[in-house]
Amino acid sequence: MVTVVLDGYNVIHAVPELARQLDRSLQAAREALVSLCQAYQARRGDVERVCVVFDGNQGEMLWSQMMPKGGVTVLFTTRQEEADDRILRLIRSERGRRRFLVVSNDTYVFNNVRAHGVSVMPVSEFYATLHPARAPQPERPALTDKAALSAREARRITEDYRAYLEGK
Repeated sequence: MVTVVLDGYNVIHAVPELARQLDRSLQAAREALVSLCQAYQARRGDVERVCVVFDGNQGEMLWSQMMPKGGVTVLFTTRQEEADDRILRLIRSERGRRRFLVVSNDTYVFNNVRAHGVSVMPVSEFYATLHPARAPQPERPALTDKAALSAREARRITEDYRAYLEGK
């Protein structure tokens, strides 16, 4: 079983259907994302828990405690903490005890989560499992003159970065 952790506002801004909800209200966008998460959990048989992490404040925490979420945990950070760091803290605290899948397009989250051996799913792939025809297409990386890293070199860099993070 896997715990799916979503970088809440990153997902909302990456999915046009959710971003349009921001015209109504921030709460409407959050509720639409929670509904998507419920559908995602119902569709997959291997998802034990879905956790959505938002940057937040005290008023939003009240919303998260009162809203019926149907199997989806909603977390808000404090003013001193960003959602990215809360996601990483969650991964570190449960490392080895739980299998995670993180949904985000954020490079900081992507690199740090992978350094801890956790899988990362781009937002477009998450959304495509529910709405294949409407999934936003990921941006193509710019063409460069740089040679691609070999798989061996990429693993070495990841291992070096993981060792660096564990030494902090």
